[in-house]
Amino acid sequence: MRLFLSVFIGLVGGFLLGIALSSMIGIIGMWFIGQPIGIKYLPYFTAILCAIVVPALDQKR
Repeated sequence: MRLFLSVFIGLVGGFLLGIALSSMIGIIGMWFIGQPIGIKYLPYFTAILCAIVVPALDQKR
């Protein structure tokens, strides 16, 4: 149950982190280049990455 909870928290947190990063990258692109730039599917990549990292860090404790 604890593993499932940490994976779920990693997925949700990683997805929100990816949205925030994508927005920041788009804003920085507008400042420097004059057009929005970004990484396609960044929220999904960060969600998967955090779903792997959070349980690994949780089991270390």
